[in-house]
Amino acid sequence: MKSLKPLLLVGSLLLSSMAWAEGGSDRVLERIQQMRDKAEAVLIQAEKAPVGERHVHMKEHMNMLEDLMSQLHNEHPAPDMSAEEHLAWMEKHDKLVDDVLGQMIREHKLMMADKECHQ
Repeated sequence: MKSLKPLLLVGSLLLSSMAWAEGGSDRVLERIQQMRDKAEAVLIQAEKAPVGERHVHMKEHMNMLEDLMSQLHNEHPAPDMSAEEHLAWMEKHDKLVDDVLGQMIREHKLMMADKECHQ
């Protein structure tokens, strides 16, 4: 019985890693897209918020973008992808990076507008 638990643990880890390797990269990019969408929603809240309340949403947005950029930086295409799959993966990844950078620019403009109001 004692050796059964480690065996089940190792078996489940192997199965989960196989499932991850099979479609994991697409799932990761989908999860990152969801994170990007949530960050976009928080940025919209910041843009609509009164000047005195924006900093709360902007701080949350900055934390979300930090997580997003970390995930994007750590994500790599699967080594067994065909050239077409690799190109498609790169296009998705590049679009996500562009979207995150666009959000950063919008947030920067919002911060600069707030700074002008406080002078």
